[in-house]
Amino acid sequence: MGNKMKILLCNVSKKYETNAHDYVGLFYLAGALEEASFEPLVFHGKPEKLMTEIEKNQPAAIGFSCDFDNRELIENLAKKIKVKWDIPIIVGGPQSIGLGSEFLEKSQVDYLLRGEGENTLPQLLNAVLKENGELSDIKGLAMIHDGVFTETLPEIIEDLDALPLPAYHASLHIDHAYGKLIFTGRGCPYQCVYCAPSPGKQKVRLRSIPLVLDEIKLNLKNNPDLNYIIIMDDAFTLNRERIEEFCQGMKEIRKNRDLVWYCECHVGQIKNWMDILPTMIEAGLIRLQIGIESGDQKVIDQYNKHVKITDIIEFVSYAADCGLTQIATNFIVGGPEEESGATAALIQTLMDQAPGVIDIITGFLRAYPGTAILNNPEKFKLQLHDQDGRLSSDDYPFVTPIGCSQDQVMKNRQELNKIIRQSMQKKIKNHELKNEVVLKQFKAALNYGIRSRWFEEISANPRAYEYYYVLYLNEGQDFEQSLDFTRDYPQRTFELWRTMTFTEGFPKLDGMALSPLEYELLLRCAGKRSLAEIETELFSIFGGPYQNQVEFHGKLVDILYQFNFKYWLTHFMI
Repeated sequence: MGNKMKILLCNVSKKYETNAHDYVGLFYLAGALEEASFEPLVFHGKPEKLMTEIEKNQPAAIGFSCDFDNRELIENLAKKIKVKWDIPIIVGGPQSIGLGSEFLEKSQVDYLLRGEGENTLPQLLNAVLKENGELSDIKGLAMIHDGVFTETLPEIIEDLDALPLPAYHASLHIDHAYGKLIFTGRGCPYQCVYCAPSPGKQKVRLRSIPLVLDEIKLNLKNNPDLNYIIIMDDAFTLNRERIEEFCQGMKEIRKNRDLVWYCECHVGQIKNWMDILPTMIEAGLIRLQIGIESGDQKVIDQYNKHVKITDIIEFVSYAADCGLTQIATNFIVGGPEEESGATAALIQTLMDQAPGVIDIITGFLRAYPGTAILNNPEKFKLQLHDQDGRLSSDDYPFVTPIGCSQDQVMKNRQELNKIIRQSMQKKIKNHELKNEVVLKQFKAALNYGIRSRWFEEISANPRAYEYYYVLYLNEGQDFEQSLDFTRDYPQRTFELWRTMTFTEGFPKLDGMALSPLEYELLLRCAGKRSLAEIETELFSIFGGPYQNQVEFHGKLVDILYQFNFKYWLTHFMI
């Protein structure tokens, strides 16, 4: 790129492995910088590696994306960078609206750039590095000038189609493939009180679907292994006609590439045309996120979610019946006081309506900058703790109902997770999940890397996992159909030597003592002999107490179905 000024855009963390993510926002900024004749470089990773990259590339300026978790890390890094290189440092990202003069003074960061930065970041760099333009004209800029803190209102970009596509080629990580994350629009018409109100959040702006599809095709071309995309929009499902246009395009793409996708959905809106779901599933929708947050309607209303619990139950049931692989949702712990047992009851209802499909997690309530919860916690009868998040991360609550300790909120979350796990484990143990539902979870996890809690719970049950894995590989069938003793070949789903014990003087499997007949039957279920052959041999050994072979046959069938229920056996036909 000749003598163009290098600008290093960064997302740093010690908490998690950033190479697992795409950071599409940084690459949108990189595209805008390229268009403005800068040379962008994008880094995401550990702070110690960042210092090496600065030394190697000698950028003219550096920009950090700041979130709730890396604020202190950026403070410390900025001071070190200033001492060693003395280059302009800019901080943006979702946390920037919560930062001010104190942060600038402590970190020695030069500028805060709030809001959507594709236009303003090039303007700022032109003004600072090329003395082209006035800082006072830049929207969303906060800084300390001559000892005075100044700030301007952020810019909202109206025409998203005018933005350049993400410049993934600007990455410093040559071994990392991109393209999984995509935006089709920005903004959200809803104003949930716990949601960070970033600049532009409340104004919905949409990209044209042909442009979105072109970006997906480009990402597929550049990333041959890409088979799952995540639509990051807060409000993807607002417009039925737009969804239909997207789905039509995805169906065409899927004719040549196995590609599935995820999006978020507001039940309060899509309930009016739920029949769009089969079209979305046919177009590759594999995982759909819906917001619930509480089992108490009063609390949902306090959150300003504009959705009814009855609509949520109806939607979840319908989506599961349509064959959607995963419905993801979250329940908030530590929010406004709920009716006792309301959330646990709703969780159980959803589990019963969509077993194996509804994927439930829990999380503590956060008080993000600019939210009603942070600005007026008393309105919700809440109290705030450790507002800067300096003492803990998501492993301990920042917000609690008044009169409720943080320890109690943590215990409440533990109890809720216990209810979720016990319900899942019970349904797995009792074969309450349809095989086609479970096999979709296996395909999602093993083909696309999308691991639901159901898959995790099945994986934690070795017998169930081995059983369903055999079915997934199509190397065996379950016993739902009537058995054909002449053509069915039974097969164990485990290795005997690993699982069978004889320490008490008799064979024992998964805590169950086996009778001689049961043990000898299991020994013969190696997938090499038909049930008819096995029955004939076992009748000659154990048939004495039975009136005839018909009675013995009935006993054998009972044992076979019992073994199948315990996930010990599958069978295949020849």
